[in-house]
Amino acid sequence: MDLYNKILDISKEIAIKDGLNNINMRLIAKNCNIAVGSIYNYFPSKSDLVIATIEAIWKDIFNTNTQSFNFDNFIDCINWLFNTVSENILKYPDFFTLHSVSLNNDQKIKGIKAMECFFKSIKYKLLKILEKDKNVKSNVFNDFLTPTIFIDYVFTLLISILIQKQNNCKPLLKFIENSIY
Repeated sequence: MDLYNKILDISKEIAIKDGLNNINMRLIAKNCNIAVGSIYNYFPSKSDLVIATIEAIWKDIFNTNTQSFNFDNFIDCINWLFNTVSENILKYPDFFTLHSVSLNNDQKIKGIKAMECFFKSIKYKLLKILEKDKNVKSNVFNDFLTPTIFIDYVFTLLISILIQKQNNCKPLLKFIENSIY
């Protein structure tokens, strides 16, 4: 494992155990067996490290570190995504609702931008799967309901269901099925 990923892994461990506020350059350096200055080669500031940690946690939660978005059916992908996030969020309790609360103003702005960028990449992958799904009715989308708007709605509903810690997403899947198939 390279040093960059080792620093992030230790930072994620601290975030899990003690919260994002407790990410500390000296503690991470000690756990990596390196000088504090070495961390600054990868992360110019603590704020940059915290934001990178948040991004790494989002990637863990959404399992984007693998070739996971390989679906031909949109509903299968949404179901997989719900189950994956539901399982992975257990490692990061309350991350969905608390991660931005623990950031200072500068970090909050960067954190929101990083989250928006990450969510945009997830939505893009979902859009590509929707476009590839041969079962979607040809007349579903128009100027008012574009595939992009549909993805935004579905993703918002998915996140809402996950924040509410619902056990399944069957109503969402039925909504999708009734809407596009």
